Amino acid sequence: MRGRRGRGMTMVACLLMTSLAAGCAGVAVKETPDTLMKDGQKLYLAKQYDEAIPKLERVIELDSTRWPAYVALARCYMAKGNFTLAVTNARIAYQAEPGGEDVLQAFSEALLAGGTEALRTARFTLALADFTDYLSLHPNDAHGFLGVAQAYTGEGRYADALAAFTRGFERDRSGALREALLQALLDSGTQALHQGQAKSAVALLQEYVHQEPGTPRAISPSARRSSPPAIAPTLAGALGRALQLNPGQREASDLLGGLR
Repeated sequence: MRGRRGRGMTMVACLLMTSLAAGCAGVAVKETPDTLMKDGQKLYLAKQYDEAIPKLERVIELDSTRWPAYVALARCYMAKGNFTLAVTNARIAYQAEPGGEDVLQAFSEALLAGGTEALRTARFTLALADFTDYLSLHPNDAHGFLGVAQAYTGEGRYADALAAFTRGFERDRSGALREALLQALLDSGTQALHQGQAKSAVALLQEYVHQEPGTPRAISPSARRSSPPAIAPTLAGALGRALQLNPGQREASDLLGGLR
């Protein structure tokens, strides 16, 4: 009798322990936006981006108004080099809470990085969209105009590129981007020459001479004979002026010789 009773008590105890364990496990796996957000942020700071992203996405599933989760996701995707998703998430955060902590900064960084990557991979339409959006946030930032000018150059829209270069120089009051603007401007003119767009090339090279006549830059030898005779005198005048101001520009001298 006592044996049966003892076995019964043992079974009851086991069932009670199992029930308690299951209850504790249930509490442990209970998810809330707050706990998930903290976990996601910790994982991001630890540079465990692949682990952080599901946590942050789950936050949004539970509460789509949690704009900090979108910011954190944008940061994770930037760190992983996925700028398309970075821009998408940062944009949602900006639309929800433009004055929120780190929102504008994250959105701006995502647009600049995304535009730069799009230029590198020759996705000029995407680059133009990212840099244009960046300028809507920072209308006086020369970085945006440099990116827009390079995107227009990639699309062969040289008149638009020239306008963007000019505005970039105007807004680069500190001179921090001067070298980058000058090189990109000359690259644009050289590309126009190479594509037979001599009129556009003349305008771009004249602007280059106007902005920095004394600094040598490399002009592609393949561009030397790209200009038709009707435009050659104008281009020769621009290059002649550059040589007059700085005789050491051998590339400009070679290009001028090719037009004669």
